[in-house]
Amino acid sequence: MSFLFPFFLLALLALTIPVIIHLFNFKRYKTLYFSNVSLLKRIKQESRKKSQLKQLLIMLARMLAIASLVIAFSKPYIPLGNRTSNASQQAVEIYIDNSFSMKAEGEKGQLLEQAKIKAIEIANSYPTGTQFLILTNDFNAGNQFSLNKEQFVRQVSEIKDCPRSPRFSDVYAQAIGGIPASVKKAEKTVYILSDFQKNSTNFNAVKTDSTVWTYLFPFQAGKTNNLLIDSCWFETPGRKIGQAEKLFVRIKNLSEQAYQNIPIRLTINDSLKAIANINIAASEESVQELNYTNNSQGIQLCKIELDDYPIIFDNSYYLSYQVRGKMRALGILNPQDNGSNYLKALFTDDELVGYDEVPENNVQISQLKNYQCIFLINNQNISSGLKSELTSFVERGGSLVIFPGKMKSYAEYDALFNSLNGKTIAGFDTVSMAISEINYNHDLYREVFKKQENEADLPVIKGFASYADQMQMPETSLLKFRNGKSALSMHSFGDGTVYTFAFPLDQSNFNFVRHIIFVPTVYNMVLYSGESQKYAYSTEGDEAVVLNQNPGSDELKVMNIQTKDEFKTSVRNHGTEKKQLLLDELPKEAGHYLVMNDNETIQSISYNYPRKESIPEFYSEEDLQKLIQSKEFKQFQVIESSNVNFSETLQDLSNGKQLWKYFIIAAIFFLFCEIAIIQFWKN
Repeated sequence: MSFLFPFFLLALLALTIPVIIHLFNFKRYKTLYFSNVSLLKRIKQESRKKSQLKQLLIMLARMLAIASLVIAFSKPYIPLGNRTSNASQQAVEIYIDNSFSMKAEGEKGQLLEQAKIKAIEIANSYPTGTQFLILTNDFNAGNQFSLNKEQFVRQVSEIKDCPRSPRFSDVYAQAIGGIPASVKKAEKTVYILSDFQKNSTNFNAVKTDSTVWTYLFPFQAGKTNNLLIDSCWFETPGRKIGQAEKLFVRIKNLSEQAYQNIPIRLTINDSLKAIANINIAASEESVQELNYTNNSQGIQLCKIELDDYPIIFDNSYYLSYQVRGKMRALGILNPQDNGSNYLKALFTDDELVGYDEVPENNVQISQLKNYQCIFLINNQNISSGLKSELTSFVERGGSLVIFPGKMKSYAEYDALFNSLNGKTIAGFDTVSMAISEINYNHDLYREVFKKQENEADLPVIKGFASYADQMQMPETSLLKFRNGKSALSMHSFGDGTVYTFAFPLDQSNFNFVRHIIFVPTVYNMVLYSGESQKYAYSTEGDEAVVLNQNPGSDELKVMNIQTKDEFKTSVRNHGTEKKQLLLDELPKEAGHYLVMNDNETIQSISYNYPRKESIPEFYSEEDLQKLIQSKEFKQFQVIESSNVNFSETLQDLSNGKQLWKYFIIAAIFFLFCEIAIIQFWKN
């Protein structure tokens, strides 16, 4: 127990007054003489003992009454922590968690509304002159200005839900750093009103400030059922016109009840493209397949949605992509052989692929950027300029397919492979070797064969290049010889892909050209070429938005399709000949956005809310108390959000548990005891 005014305890010296009165009682007794006084002596002795006991009890009651009054005026209290409230100026910052999870219903209504009411109650408990600050999930810079009580109440009433869900450590750091310099000398207090969702409450990363007292108000929601769309992905990369698409949708059931016949809808450019019904058990997840066909080229804005209540922010998932017209492929050929004839025969009059070819000694390097896939066909000469441009072509996202020619020296090939981080060629082996293995799991072959055969009849290659074993070079084998070496391999470089055959495309390997494996191998190399597209982003992610084409301008604008709101933005260089969109802040609303250069739409961006808010796992008051104790956060304390009279709670928080009332009651009690002893104790 401590005292707010300990100097009042000097008044305990007044306890000597009842003692002095008792010791110096000068009352005189008259002596009477009797003939037989033995009986009277015994009566006198008994009466004197009772009188002395009565006087002692009266003295004790008076002393206790005086002591209780003195202690009451000294303002005794039980400290709640190590806090003492001595500052004349106070700065109070209140964080209100306005994330989507706070829209859940509790015993007294929506949690966000409860938090706003509690924030106003906290403000009303402070005296006039207190400076208040508001902090919400959007970390608005305007909230770093101090407010008076009326301004604070007005702004709290205007708080709405926010898609952001920052980590607890970031909230605390923002709260501490957000206190302006004008109140640095004030006593600083931070209140955190939240549901304390487990996936964002990271006490391990909190760096405490010993000058700031922090009080946690946890709000608990009742059990809420939630069915959500977790993620979406395509079966194969690359979106082509006329392509049959398989879109997979992962559905999660975060509740204890099963769902039956829930419709899942896919709309593209506001037209319904696919619908499916799902059945999902309690606390399970399911992957649903949606099938449709890309019938038009250009930007495709997709929305997958289901119906669920009361949590609705995760009922939709947005993604978008661009379908191009014909893919363009270029063959750079050796004019001394006819290897390019096989590719020309494959792609002639094809609806999806337009094929051009050019001799190796007449390549217009500036035109290579107009193609998505380039074939090097049995080349004998690869100039340094062509090598440099091919490296840039792959780095930008193009696909390069190499059929090495039969040569005595592969120095020019090795220079190209070195620039592409590929393996070099050690020599050429003239023996025949059969292909024995197909990588059925790779995109080139995943949907080509109805069944996978380990002993398939595969072509025999007559003469192949032997590549040097370089362990540090990552590659994926697509076709293998019987000796375990790669007949066809691929590796990534920059944003593109390099496919490397171990043999030339010529008459000697006609077995490969006429085999069924030739067409899907080469054709899919073209179809899966081109720049990779990012289908969806998160409103809380930090992924760079890279434009698929150079806009030719450094100032662009982004338009929200749903609201038609527009904001200007700029770009900067990203890698080789690519531009990154610079967004001062990420879009706050989920949905589709269009990037526009003047009035021309050059790309789409789709944003989704993060799904971590969907997980209904929260810390209770007891859990938070244990965490605080385990981390030894001496300036942290948990307060029950159901506390009715916060003014008394605030007094207890500032000055500890006040005990003076109990000592006043004790003083009155002891005075009544004295009166009762005097009145009813008869000698």
